[in-house]
Amino acid sequence: MTIHYDSSTLEVIVKDDSYRYRRIMGEHHVMLYYSLPQHVEPPVGAWIEYEGRTYTLEQQVKLIKNSTRNFEYVAVFESPAAKLKKYKMRNTVDGRLKFPLTATPQEHLQMIVDNMNNRESGWSMGDYVASAEKLVSYNHDFCIDALVKLAEAFETEYEIDGKVIHLRKVE
Repeated sequence: MTIHYDSSTLEVIVKDDSYRYRRIMGEHHVMLYYSLPQHVEPPVGAWIEYEGRTYTLEQQVKLIKNSTRNFEYVAVFESPAAKLKKYKMRNTVDGRLKFPLTATPQEHLQMIVDNMNNRESGWSMGDYVASAEKLVSYNHDFCIDALVKLAEAFETEYEIDGKVIHLRKVE
C-alpha cells in the first residue's frame, strides 16, 4: 500500500487485520495496521488509493513503539464523507446557523452541497427522491447531521459516493 503526503510516498506492507468498512448512512473508512523499522509518521492530510477511491488521513496515526527498531502504526483513512462532520450547516442566503427551511428534497440537498462547496470544491448532488415540500429545522447542525435530518424527514436514505451526495433508497 502506498501512502502519499506532501511530495513524498511511503510504501508499507499492511497486516492481515487491516480492512475497509462501509455502512449505509454511516462510516466509510480504511483501517491500516502496519509496522516499520523506523519512525515515519504520515501527517494529517496524507492519502491512499484503494479500489479506485481516495481516502484521507483526518487524524494523527496511532503509534506503538515496541523497541528501537519496531514501530507499529494504526491509521484510519476516511472517505470524503468525513468532511461533512467537520463543517456546520449554514443558510446560504444570510449565513444563519439556526433556521427553518420548507423545501423539496432537491432544494434541501442542494443547500448541503452548497455548504460543502463553500468550504471545499468538487461536491455535487446525485440522485434524490421526488416528494412534496417539507419543513426541516436546522439548529447549529453539522452537515452530516443535516443530511440525517433530511433523510428522516423524507423517509429515505442517503449515500455519499466520493463527493456526490445521493438522497434515495440505497440498494
